[in-house]
Amino acid sequence: MKQPRARRTQAQRTAETRGALLDATFGALVEMGYRGATTTEIAHRAGVSLGALLHHFPTKADLLSASVGHVFQRRQEEYATAMAGLGPAGDKIGAAIDLLWSMFSGPAFTAWLELWVAARTDPDLAAAIAGVDRQFMAASERQYAEMFGEDPAVPPVGLHLVFTLMNGLALARLCDGYEPHPAREVLEAFKAMVRLGVDTLRAAPDAAGHPAGGAR
Repeated sequence: MKQPRARRTQAQRTAETRGALLDATFGALVEMGYRGATTTEIAHRAGVSLGALLHHFPTKADLLSASVGHVFQRRQEEYATAMAGLGPAGDKIGAAIDLLWSMFSGPAFTAWLELWVAARTDPDLAAAIAGVDRQFMAASERQYAEMFGEDPAVPPVGLHLVFTLMNGLALARLCDGYEPHPAREVLEAFKAMVRLGVDTLRAAPDAAGHPAGGAR
């Protein structure tokens, strides 16, 4: 005898509706850009009424920033898992840069860029996006600290340097078919520079005359 399917709880229905709206918003941003990601379009994609959308997300800024924040959170979890699987003898610097670049060369970055540009003239969206960006940076800094600890040869400012480089590379290749310089070549050169800088700092003596990197 076929067992009756268990009824979903209100919390489950709410979570499913929010998830559908966030996925639909992200898809609309990537495929149609900020102007095309209207609440009507998003509600249609999610298969819900406009009233249901507004019930969960009273403003468009709330919906847009929540969607991209949701995607970045998922990507960061994947990033953390990948880094945790890197063996102790692996090239952490090279792997970290490659994995981070994957977050700047896919649809998540495209959606984020659409919102970032729109936020320049939309104070409400700017406030929401700034909040998501702070969370993203804080999470990235925690992962960075877990990977490199208190190693003085790999200072925290290094993470922001990498972000600056990748933002520029990602922006430069947004136009289909045009790339001022191959991103892969730039990244390989950057990794070589970072490795050289880290090795130099670790070899430099500290105030007591010991190598700054200690026994590593």
